[in-house]
Amino acid sequence: MATFRLLAAILALACSALTSTLAQAQLADPWKDWLSADSAHFRVHYRAEHRAQAQRAIQAAESAYPRITSMLQWEPRSRTEIVLFNEFDLPNGFATPLPFNMIGVFLAPDDDGQLLDNSTWLDLLLTHEFTHVVHLDKVRGAPKVLQTIFGRVPWFFPNAFQPLWTLEGLATYVESEPGTGRGRLRGPLFEAQLRAQAGSGFMKLDEINSNGRSLPLTKNYLYGAYFFEFLARRYGAEAIQKYVERYSGNFPFVPRLHSGPYGATGKMMDALWDEFLVDLGSQVDQRSASLRRQPQAAGQVLAGPLFDIAAVAALPSGAALAVLDDGLRAPHLVRVASDGTQQKVRRVNRGARLSAGPDGRVLVTQPDICEGYYLVYDVYRHEADQSLRKLTHCARLRRAVQAGESIVAIQHDAGLTRLLQLDVAGRETRVLLQAVADTDLIDVAASPDGQRVQVIAKREADWQLLEINLATPDTAPKLLARLNAPMHGLRHTAAGLELIASIDGVYNVWRLSGDTLARLTHSHTSIVAHSGTQPDGASWLVAVANNGFELRRMNESAVQQRIAAQVPATQEPSAQVPATLGPSALEAAAPATPSRTATTPAELSEPTRYAAWRSLYPRSWFPAVTADRGLTAYGASTFGGDALGWHRYAALAQWETSQKELTGTLEYLFLGRHQIALSRNLTARAWTGTSGNEDVTLFDRATQLQWLSVQPFWRLERRLTLGVGAALDRNDRVNLPGATTTRPRDERIAAALIEFDTSGANWWSEGNNRGQRSTLLYETYKPFARGGTNNYDGDLLRLDLRGYLGLGRHVLGVRHTEVRARGVTEPYQLGGALDPQLQFGTVLNSRRIALRGYDGDEPTLVGTDARVTSIEWRAPLADVDRHGMAPPFGLNRLSATVFFDIGGAWTAGSRPTQYKRGAGVELIGEVKLLYALGLQLRGGVAKGLDEPRDSIGYLSLGRAF
Repeated sequence: MATFRLLAAILALACSALTSTLAQAQLADPWKDWLSADSAHFRVHYRAEHRAQAQRAIQAAESAYPRITSMLQWEPRSRTEIVLFNEFDLPNGFATPLPFNMIGVFLAPDDDGQLLDNSTWLDLLLTHEFTHVVHLDKVRGAPKVLQTIFGRVPWFFPNAFQPLWTLEGLATYVESEPGTGRGRLRGPLFEAQLRAQAGSGFMKLDEINSNGRSLPLTKNYLYGAYFFEFLARRYGAEAIQKYVERYSGNFPFVPRLHSGPYGATGKMMDALWDEFLVDLGSQVDQRSASLRRQPQAAGQVLAGPLFDIAAVAALPSGAALAVLDDGLRAPHLVRVASDGTQQKVRRVNRGARLSAGPDGRVLVTQPDICEGYYLVYDVYRHEADQSLRKLTHCARLRRAVQAGESIVAIQHDAGLTRLLQLDVAGRETRVLLQAVADTDLIDVAASPDGQRVQVIAKREADWQLLEINLATPDTAPKLLARLNAPMHGLRHTAAGLELIASIDGVYNVWRLSGDTLARLTHSHTSIVAHSGTQPDGASWLVAVANNGFELRRMNESAVQQRIAAQVPATQEPSAQVPATLGPSALEAAAPATPSRTATTPAELSEPTRYAAWRSLYPRSWFPAVTADRGLTAYGASTFGGDALGWHRYAALAQWETSQKELTGTLEYLFLGRHQIALSRNLTARAWTGTSGNEDVTLFDRATQLQWLSVQPFWRLERRLTLGVGAALDRNDRVNLPGATTTRPRDERIAAALIEFDTSGANWWSEGNNRGQRSTLLYETYKPFARGGTNNYDGDLLRLDLRGYLGLGRHVLGVRHTEVRARGVTEPYQLGGALDPQLQFGTVLNSRRIALRGYDGDEPTLVGTDARVTSIEWRAPLADVDRHGMAPPFGLNRLSATVFFDIGGAWTAGSRPTQYKRGAGVELIGEVKLLYALGLQLRGGVAKGLDEPRDSIGYLSLGRAF
């Protein structure tokens, strides 16, 4: 099965490079009641209880349709499938043109970060993703002719083969209306990142083309959006359409990025990019001139720049707790003293949030996997022994604060938010604010006495700060402040209520004083998190920096000398809205600014039960011809899946003309957990005639079948997988012309496996750099012992242990494989650099184990039992992060490995009679082709230290383990 699995892995790698990672990874919960309904241009799939969300999604999508199709001069050739996922508490979505146009929507509004703007979040998301759909679907010229013949073959989508910055940049540009504060272009965080990068220089074209490890993570959206804004401003709005039109006709395998903009601008891309960077620098300088006239008042840097600082909370002692991520190790909860001294407290999940009460009690909300299909936030209490006690289970609570002896939290579910009160044990006691469509609760705080809670609510550009008296929660909330720009980071301190707001286009900390807001910081970039002013007058801040984020501390004197800037706490919105967004007023609230959604409701058909077959049928075919010494086969390949991701398949069918036999491969995946793989092929063994005119006289007919079903029990940092399966590996040898057949190989086995995985990797680490991965595979011939021609009747256990220890940017990796057999089993062959079991996942009936330094055909390395140990030192050499345009080839990270292998095989006894040792070096290059295809190539030289002491060179995909 190894050959088939290798081909399948390469095919999957190529396809995944053309589509969103999320589109490949996410799966809708199959145990829910799913419905489908159509509009004029879309088909939406949703749970039965989410009909209202489906109607709003269609309204946003149909509203975006005419604007985007008109701009790009293209209409998708069929309905676009939209799937509403309620499985993830993360604001995100994805789009893919393969195997059909599809948009995935995660029903979760944002509550901080770059997506926090004046849009309705669903409008923003669908505008962005539908731009991807139209852009990727657009085709003309030769690719259009080829699509007409072969259908939706990945290679015939020219716009899929271009740098990610052009794809994300165009969608981000289209989503944005800077004048109204919608979208990310000219938004406070994008502007802050540009100001942070201006000093060290903006990214060169070959660097952004590579999409490497440079920061910020949003670089493709950031640079791409500003590039298209520059293109439209400098060369006219039609320049974008001309650029897209030209690229949409690129012949397969010739992504002409370099000459792409020539027709619209008269310049090649490298010259145009240089012009863009000069213009970008001028624009940034102009917009930041008034900001930089005043000295920065943002405290002293105590840590950073770091990859991420997700949250910070102050303790009564004057120290702070912060969630720090250095990009090498897992995120940690860290205690930071006022002098910057750090003490790691414990590991937390990425995305963890903090809140600290006046008495020092700390609540942590963090995401984890729940019930197999869900990634949701729950509330934990940080205990005195540094443990985290989980208070809720699958509760979807992204924000929580201590309010006296109770907890007040914001719950997200199906795109709606509501405010809950919980008891000290995390049990829901009452609803303080009900969920209302198109109104999002962003953040919550509680007064020091725990009697009042404050919450930020927004409806498009109407941002309100409300207060609820817990003694009388049924009364309308009191309006404290009202802005037409984003605010978040709500903290109630002894000095008053403080928050982060982009009142002047820059995120700073403001304090509510009566009916005015007073600014406490003056950042030259942006403040993205803060602790609130503490009793000693100090405040902890997180600021945007070049190459990450900085943890800062602003002392009392700096706060007292803060910039004297004040604004009214209540600003009139541009449209009439109720005085507050309280329980009775929420339903009647009108948007503060005109919505981009259509005024005429989009018609959505009556729902029908979700039927996978409506999207499952093949959308493409591609010819496949093979020839082998007189054996010639003709056929075609295809692939497909359904909208909800329950079914995935890839198939190759061929007809061999001389022997009149059907050959090919088929792989089918059900619910992401049940896989069947079938392969049947013919191989010539003897023939007559001259080269190119042979007549086969002896050939092998190989049939391989594998079934594997797994049940995962996963958490973000711990993954347990149980599995069962079976495999058949049969070889018939056919002797012509009499067509006499013998069967030298007929193996059938059953299998079970257990895998426990705590390994992990980070942005800058050299592959997995922590944890371990253990796999125990049991295979037995006993259920099929009768009838097989090989007379195998035994069973075996294979144990694979892999461990990783991060040492700075280097990694020490250790691997041990042990095989023990009973009865008669097929022997293992040690040698070579490829081990399918370690590199491609579970492969049943595979009898090869890598032992570098040996060819893999040595009789002394054959046995039913085997043992191999490897030690590797992995070191990054350089993050090259460059991608050229002619030819379109790139190299990201280049790293080196020094290794030592030792192993042996035996059939009798309890250990090898002799061990074979090998040592060598490997180079691993992260190669990129055509901007979209990423391959990790491993080339090495291994020296056998025992007879025959050969030196062997090799080239393969992926790491050794």
